Amino acid sequence: MNITIFVLGLCMGSFVNMLVYRTAVRYNLKVYKIHKVKSSRSFCDFCGRQLTWRENLPVLSWLMQRGKTRCCQKKLPQLYPIIEVGTGIMFLVFSLRYPWWQFGWGYLILGMMVLTLMVFLAAFDYKYMILPDFAVIILIVSALILTFFDTNNIVPYLVSAAAAAGLLAFLNLITKGKGMGWGDVKLAVFMGLWLGYPKIVIAMYTAFVVGAIISLFLIIKKWVTKKSLIPFGPFLILGTVVSWWWGNELWRLIFG
Repeated sequence: MNITIFVLGLCMGSFVNMLVYRTAVRYNLKVYKIHKVKSSRSFCDFCGRQLTWRENLPVLSWLMQRGKTRCCQKKLPQLYPIIEVGTGIMFLVFSLRYPWWQFGWGYLILGMMVLTLMVFLAAFDYKYMILPDFAVIILIVSALILTFFDTNNIVPYLVSAAAAAGLLAFLNLITKGKGMGWGDVKLAVFMGLWLGYPKIVIAMYTAFVVGAIISLFLIIKKWVTKKSLIPFGPFLILGTVVSWWWGNELWRLIFG
């Protein structure tokens, strides 16, 4: 079962890579080369040739091709296998943290869908500094549905969403959009609805602390400057996952 869940995660990671590329094309963002390929099947990022099933194998195809395309020998991004393996590990940890025989198949499927969308948002924000609305809206609707049917009192979740979004909106206004984007504000709505109190506090704390540490490291290494824009979405996603899975334990550890 664990192997099956991990392989499913690899496949969904491959789907995320495809979704990132095609969403970038839809948004008219700079990608390797935009091709007008009518087929819905996967194609080469560079020459547009339709890929065979062997070239679509998560991680394995990247390794067998030594990180290059078979058709035109162009170098493929290292982010591809990182996303695939990362999604596989997240699926596996999630299934162990919330086993289906305790929480049901419905929660397992919903959780995997949410994880897939969060990985997509983190990857897309990392590459293009945009959090696509369609993915955020799906997450918000999913959180509303789960909260409505799974809790007796939805008010704490609504308050958590308003507080988290309000905090990031305030930061957006005082930094004039340079410290925080409106996409982050909308993502915070999902976080509050999905996590509630006190998990939303742990999520925000994790996002800001990890974001500050990594930003400081990048500045010290001179890979970025103090004026460089660093996407905050991946840190919010990280905080959400950490708090979702271990928020209650961390709250008791920190606050007793």
